[in-house]
Amino acid sequence: MIEPHVETALALVGTYGAAAVFVVFALEGALVGKVLPARTLFVAAVVAAGVEAVAVLPVFVAAVGGATVGQILVFVAVRRFDVDPTEFRVVPVGASRLDGANRWFDRWGLPAIAASNAVPGTRGWLALSSASGSSVSTSRFAVASMVGSVAYAGALLGIGLAVALGFESAVGLFGGDLVASL
Repeated sequence: MIEPHVETALALVGTYGAAAVFVVFALEGALVGKVLPARTLFVAAVVAAGVEAVAVLPVFVAAVGGATVGQILVFVAVRRFDVDPTEFRVVPVGASRLDGANRWFDRWGLPAIAASNAVPGTRGWLALSSASGSSVSTSRFAVASMVGSVAYAGALLGIGLAVALGFESAVGLFGGDLVASL
């Protein structure tokens, strides 16, 4: 049996394609909680697209673009409009997380943004630290954010392709019986 969130992810991808991936990754990048787990949606989109490079490239670009746009929105909101993300219930930001992000950014600078974006669980947090009280330009932040998101989406792409290849092999081996059992 397929999990309900995977079914929802497949339905979104089937209906809206890479645009659904873009929106979910933009929300994740903007630290607005989880509408759907972005990783699940990405892998489901890759599985739905298959193993053709032309088919998965829009999913990859949408994920990287969405995450980068979301993080830039947070960066600009904090830097230019003095938005305090801790005031919003939909943004799960705690003081301890901000302190840790500040220490990372103070120690490592822009490479910390790229590294944190490549790791699940820390993605996007350094947008807050780099925006408040640093001299990092929006364009330099965007590049660092994108580099980390490319690494993250690349790892997810590898997982998605492995699942897609495994699924295709299983269907070839078992035929329609496997598909009917799902």
